[in-house]
Amino acid sequence: MLTGGPTAAARPVEVPAIAGANDFACRPAADRPDPVVLVHGSGTDAVRSFSTLAPVLRAQGYCVFAANLGRAPILAAGVSGTTNAGWPGLGPIGAALSGQEIYGVADIAVSATELAAFVATVQAATGAQHVALVGHSTGGTVIRQFLRAHPGIATTVVTLGTPYRGSTFAGLPRKYPDLAAIGLDGPRIAAQVFGAAGAEQGPGSPTLARLNADGETAPGVRYTAIASHDDEVITPPDTALLSAPDATHRDVWVQDGCAGRRVDHSYLLADRHSMDLVSAALADAPFPVC
Repeated sequence: MLTGGPTAAARPVEVPAIAGANDFACRPAADRPDPVVLVHGSGTDAVRSFSTLAPVLRAQGYCVFAANLGRAPILAAGVSGTTNAGWPGLGPIGAALSGQEIYGVADIAVSATELAAFVATVQAATGAQHVALVGHSTGGTVIRQFLRAHPGIATTVVTLGTPYRGSTFAGLPRKYPDLAAIGLDGPRIAAQVFGAAGAEQGPGSPTLARLNADGETAPGVRYTAIASHDDEVITPPDTALLSAPDATHRDVWVQDGCAGRRVDHSYLLADRHSMDLVSAALADAPFPVC
């Protein structure tokens, strides 16, 4: 496991072994000049999040990288959720109960600082001036924070289930019935199981107000926001879309051209069509249909 980086700050950046990713001998091809950095969400890690996507992108010729960011200072324990350890996006409580470390639950700013260290490591290793960034859920918010502090590094951003205008977390009481039973609503469950990152992503939060003050996108970056009508964590689901798409900033539902396709929040990282949309976004190509 690699640690650190030229701009590492509070704690080392943890870089796990993932099929299709983290080959620091990879050199970008002429038609794939920007390494792709994958950023996971809350209560999961890079391995569980990107074991499907990383090999897909590597097979398409990209140099792919992903680190574990935003580790919890302490492990949560004692409450069971209904998450499935075999799926990406395992919640932090389930992770703690299964003896796994919890990531993606630190302050958004802390995770963004760690992302900056990792991106610098990727640039130094590959010689690339720029990167493409793909974020799931909280990972997209971390990317947004990173871009505010480090303009000019990313050429492309792809988000999947990222709450640009905040989430009400309406589905969390069903996913965490033990917490709902003691009277916690969606936002308070999010703060409990996703830590500071959950609390920072409610509608009207100071973090999102700051990130949205000058618009939802950063200058000079091409965006694609991918959302699912079945998202039970990021609610309402259209908060995962850009509010003002245009020629260079695209919105797409996983169900566009795929009526009846069922894709929940976690499955955005495993669904075949979702992977195809990410590929099209990175290549600035037309979106495929099922």
